[in-house]
Formats: sequence, structure tokens, C-alpha cells
Amino acid sequence: MQLNATKCAIGMLLTIISFSGCEKSETLATQGQASDFYPLQTGHRITYRLDSTVYIALNTIRTTRSYIVQDRVEAETKDNLGQKAFLVRRWIRSNIDTTQWTGNAAYMVVPLRQSIEIIDNNLRYIRIQQPLRNDFSWKGHRYINTLTDPLLQYLDDWTYTYEKTGQPQTVGTRTFSETVTVNQRDEVINNPNDKTKFFSVSRSVEVYAKGVGLIYRDFLHETWQPPNASSTSGYFEPNSYGIRLTYLNHN
Repeated sequence: MQLNATKCAIGMLLTIISFSGCEKSETLATQGQASDFYPLQTGHRITYRLDSTVYIALNTIRTTRSYIVQDRVEAETKDNLGQKAFLVRRWIRSNIDTTQWTGNAAYMVVPLRQSIEIIDNNLRYIRIQQPLRNDFSWKGHRYINTLTDPLLQYLDDWTYTYEKTGQPQTVGTRTFSETVTVNQRDEVINNPNDKTKFFSVSRSVEVYAKGVGLIYRDFLHETWQPPNASSTSGYFEPNSYGIRLTYLNHN
């Protein structure tokens, strides 16, 4: 009886140690706060190389056009719920003219206690969500009505998932010591190299660096309709587009 009691005590001790080890491991795997990877203050700016995928010749040919863009935090404001937010304006210039910037777009960033949300073209995305640890996932488009607007249906049910949290990554010519990668979508329907058949591609990934913000984004959504009675060559649907942002510098 005494031997059995000793075995039970050892088993309970091992169980306690095992659970303690798991808790410690999970704590170590959590990499700070969402705000650490998306700093927001008026005057903050990041410059990127923008490679834009566009479709020409009546949407029959895919091509890439490159620019320099700069995202500038221009003012503190409030969103439609009265929450603190920041207005970010994107400026764009050519690769050749280094002085002539033109306003290109604007969006709003809402820093919440548990998340960082983006309002762009009246669509609200949850870009970063607590806790920051590998394999944690959330529905990044849960505020977007993807059911009634045909142009937004491709955004339905996207699951954002973290990987490489806290790991260094090199983007452009710079290596960042602490980053987090957000895998948002990687879906391919049929063969994109076979234009005799329908195909669709939805791919999206973002990388954030601690103390800097977004340092890389690769987004592509395109849908190909094969030759038919109204188009003998086939065409990419009008809402097809792609954006690749690669970090250059920040202040």
C-alpha cells in the first residue's frame, strides 16, 4: 500500500510539473502587445516599393507596374463608434521622379485593447489580434458583409493565422529582429496556367515588425473566365487586382 501511495504521489508531481511547463511555454510564445507591432502617432511614416498587378487589353493580359508609396499618420481622430483612431494617408510617386508626391488613398487605423483594426473603403478589417502567438487564428473579415455584394464574396470566411512570431526576418535590404507573419489566405481553384478553363487565386500575407509596423504585404485576387460567346479570348474579372508592398524606410 505504501509503495502504491508513493507511485501516486510521484505521478501527481509529474502532472503538476507537466502543466507548469506547458503554461510557461505558452507565456514565452506570446510576443507582446498588438500595439508593439503597429505603432501609431501623428507624423509616423513608412515608405514602400509598391508593385501593383493590373489587367490591360480589356482585362486579357496581366502586368505589373511599380511605384514608391509612403503611408503617413496625419491626424488623430475617432471612428464611427467614437473610438480613438488615426487617419493615415498614402502618397505615391514614380520610380523616376523622387520629389513629386501625389495623394493616392486614405484609411483609418483603430487601436483597440485586444486588436488593431483598419477601415478602408468603408470596410473594417481586424489586422492584428491578441494574443500574438504561433497558430492563433481569428476571422479577420467578420465585420464585412460578404454575402450580398458579389464583389466582396471572395473575402468570405478568411481565417487569419500567426506564424514566425518574434522571429527575425529580412525584407528588402533590412533585417528586423522581431516580426510576426499573418497568413490571411492561400486559395487556388484550378490551374492558373490553363486559360482554357476557369481559375481563381486568392492569396494574402502580411508581415509586421516590432516598433515599425507593416513591412511587407503580398495580396492577389484574380478570377479568370475562359473563352466564351461574348469573349473569344477570355478575360480577368473586373475586381481582379494585386498589391505587393516591400519596406524601404521609416522615420
